[in-house]
Amino acid sequence: MALSIRDWLVQPQPRLGAAGLIILLVASSLITPLSLDMYTPAVPGMAQYFNTDVSMVNMTLVGYYVFFALGMLFFGPLSDKYGRKPVLLAGVGLYTVGSAACAIASSIELLIAFRVIQALGAGSISAVCTAVVKDSFQTYYREKILSIIQVLFVVGPATAPVIGAGVLAVADWRATFLILSIVGVACFGLSLAFKETLSERERSNGNFLQTMKQLVVVGKNPGFISFLFLTSLFEIPFMGYIAVGSYIYVDFFGVGEVGYSLFFAVAAILMAAGPFIWMVASRCVSVIRFTTIMLVFAGAMGIAMMLVGQNSPYAFCACFVAFAMAESCTRPYCMNILLEQQKRDAGSASALMNCIRTGIGAIGMALAALPWTNFVMGIAILIVVFMSIALASWVALLKSRIPLVCVKDEEPVSIL
Repeated sequence: MALSIRDWLVQPQPRLGAAGLIILLVASSLITPLSLDMYTPAVPGMAQYFNTDVSMVNMTLVGYYVFFALGMLFFGPLSDKYGRKPVLLAGVGLYTVGSAACAIASSIELLIAFRVIQALGAGSISAVCTAVVKDSFQTYYREKILSIIQVLFVVGPATAPVIGAGVLAVADWRATFLILSIVGVACFGLSLAFKETLSERERSNGNFLQTMKQLVVVGKNPGFISFLFLTSLFEIPFMGYIAVGSYIYVDFFGVGEVGYSLFFAVAAILMAAGPFIWMVASRCVSVIRFTTIMLVFAGAMGIAMMLVGQNSPYAFCACFVAFAMAESCTRPYCMNILLEQQKRDAGSASALMNCIRTGIGAIGMALAALPWTNFVMGIAILIVVFMSIALASWVALLKSRIPLVCVKDEEPVSIL
């Protein structure tokens, strides 16, 4: 007999139920893309609004991303010591206050500072929610849950720029932060109904420094850290696109803010097919072969972007969507494999996973903003260079004796 989603839970959620827990996880996961993507349609005009330069405005994006990563590193291990719920509530509270403060910022410097508060809260939420996935769902079904979250995750990026452009049509950028603060209040309500998933006996002992040292323990796991770094290289061109996509569509191609939001939405919606492609492919293709194919395909899309991406916004969008779908295909099973490498300290593992991905993504945002001939060529070069590095690292990992474990037919098995 087929199991319902409720039966996938390791432990029940009396108030939320399985569906409510998934809604909380998805809503919390949406916080970061909403915080980035709703805001991007306003970025080109904010330099003039604050009478500053583009690099200063970009600090509201790059700064958010950096402190988002630091927030994960700080709060993830704390959730292993004090439990998921109190750290989740603290994170949602910080995020909500930071979002409301951004809405009333009177200068670019204050906006950057309030974005830091917002980012620290978002980092806490992200680290805790990934740990909750491991705490809450049976190992065999975890990848399915990650796939569901991944599919729903793109709803935010798909709709956020459209919402942002719509808000700009009737109000200014401040309204986007008011909306984000309302999202924070809703997540806080769901978090209050959430039942703790980490029992007292499973929590880490020791003082604050000993708790933080668990990040080092997790980082010394060779299978975890090597696989994490090579799969995170997808984030460099992807987050580079997030940082300069508005300039590409609005300034380079001249499609306007609404046109940018529509191109962005199309890309995000098509990315939703990624997890489904993997679910179908996994029946006949191994993780090793599929990962290799996706890395080669992603690099090829960078070459295609170099050749035709500057011709029209449609050509650029098609090349980027193909690259992004390769990343979307691999993300659910890559996250599941990473979680499986660490039996304990899921909060620390989650923090490192998301922090390293985020930090590498922040590098991509900075690299994309360099003075390229144009931003289209910049994104194309980032794809080709870093997918080549990822492919070479993957081949080296395959030839090494570093163990890497995944779950197949409800049992952990080595894929290398």
